[in-house]
Amino acid sequence: MKIYLCPSPELYALYHRPGASVIITDIYRASTTITTALENGAQRMLPVATVEECQEIGESLGYLMAAERNVLRCPFAQLGNDPLAYTPELVGGKTIVITTTNGTRSLAIAREAGASEILIGSFRNLPRTLEYLHGRGCTEVVVLAAGWRGQVSTEDSLYAGALAARAQSLGYGEPVGDAAVMITSLWTAYCQEPSGRLDYIRSAEHYQRLAKAGHLDAVAYCLEESDAPAIRLEEDGYLYPIL
Repeated sequence: MKIYLCPSPELYALYHRPGASVIITDIYRASTTITTALENGAQRMLPVATVEECQEIGESLGYLMAAERNVLRCPFAQLGNDPLAYTPELVGGKTIVITTTNGTRSLAIAREAGASEILIGSFRNLPRTLEYLHGRGCTEVVVLAAGWRGQVSTEDSLYAGALAARAQSLGYGEPVGDAAVMITSLWTAYCQEPSGRLDYIRSAEHYQRLAKAGHLDAVAYCLEESDAPAIRLEEDGYLYPIL
């Protein structure tokens, strides 16, 4: 398995590989939020690009609405982009329509470019995502890091390093290309242990944005590996857990 890193959605056209599985990762916090919602019993999630779409679809179909812009929940929505708010009591059995500043936009870019398979990647579902890819014999993976307004985000790129490092250790694959190789080396050197990961990430720009907005409570959660299910975008446009 060859693992590539596209460090910004604006660069995706340069990294698109026909037939490759594309993993959208927006660690703070869209991909972690989506993972948490589906792990906690949400039936499915509909990602949309705009706030207007989210409100219109949510109100017309009676879906739970999750909408965030610039770290803050949109006033009309029941939920924002805080994974800790997606409790089993609130989301169990529900369909959720979601839009976020960076994550859902990245998903739309990959879909419009003709990605053959789109997955949602967070640290919490990384182990099972890798096992899914290995189990189906995937040969090429492009990690599309959502970043922040077209710029690189440390935590999103680090996901690719973690994925590639685990793939190497299990004999499943390796990082390919300068971006993936560099971030895998960085992950191995500084971020394999949870405490070191958290220390390293404190200097990142998005960490500082979350600090200013008072949302640091979810940071450690977003950086933890867990046994959450792999998640795939299906042909109907909804995200489902792969059980």
